[in-house]
Amino acid sequence: MRITIISPFSFGYIDSLVLKLLEYPGIELLYINTHEIQYQYLSVFQRLKNVWLKNFFGRNLKTEFTSNEIRKKLESQPKQDVILVIRPDKLETELLSMLKTKTPSLRTFYFDGTGSIPEQINLVPFFDIIYSYDKKDVEQYGFNYITNFIPFDVNMKKSGRGVFNISSYDKRYETLEKIALQLKEMNFPGKIIVRKEKALNSENINVVKNYISLEEVMNYMEGSSILLDIQKENQEGLSFRVFEALGYEKKLITTNKDIVNYDFYNPHNILVIDREKPYIPKNFLDSSYSTVPEEIRKKYRRESWIKQVFGISKLPVQNHPASVL
Repeated sequence: MRITIISPFSFGYIDSLVLKLLEYPGIELLYINTHEIQYQYLSVFQRLKNVWLKNFFGRNLKTEFTSNEIRKKLESQPKQDVILVIRPDKLETELLSMLKTKTPSLRTFYFDGTGSIPEQINLVPFFDIIYSYDKKDVEQYGFNYITNFIPFDVNMKKSGRGVFNISSYDKRYETLEKIALQLKEMNFPGKIIVRKEKALNSENINVVKNYISLEEVMNYMEGSSILLDIQKENQEGLSFRVFEALGYEKKLITTNKDIVNYDFYNPHNILVIDREKPYIPKNFLDSSYSTVPEEIRKKYRRESWIKQVFGISKLPVQNHPASVL
């Protein structure tokens, strides 16, 4: 089976899918990480030209360069059984049209709901199948519902203590500040990291300019007992942080009220708080994790996601190992 995955930087989540797919026999996988396609301006004049093109003609030299690189990679490949695109709103529509000629099944997984990225609504006609974890979008637009997944199958130490969160700077920052202050007042450890390109001073939050490596994030999670999840505005589905907590057996503090409707919900493990007035009881911080049965957790592992999206199941013996192109 020939599969192509096209994705921007995804904090390691799509990379984890690629690693799992490589364990499947008979898969020829082409993984195009658009973050690794770097456009370099040849001069300051070319940079100014790009500004002029974007403002007056709606063109972007960097986007055009990325499209051309993707096109070249696929032109040399035979027709693909499935092409999966993550964040198609970052690609040119001309490229999406070209992708349709390279596969009988062009699919996408919307990393965010249309409430956050409304441009995705206009891209619906390009795809044969659209997957979404946003229940509101699924009901309104007829997308195929699928949750996010547990990124890795790892057994983390249970000896950690503290709350961990990592996110980008946006309207969630105010809520994070309130929670960080509560933790400080209760003398409970907290590691809250916010990525922001411009400097920002905070006594309680670690503001960084660069992305944190996946390995470092995993180390922070392992050293913590609780993960913190603050919903983005207009987000209806469950974030990856929820499934990291489920897979790594960490307790969870979240603003997502819909989590109570899932089969893994346990108030002993999961605390739902109000975004505007977050309150965290001390007894929740100090209580231990209650194990979720594996028959529930396995429904949210990568194997289940891969089976639903690509229609393949893992075989017990790998006589013909998969390969990445």
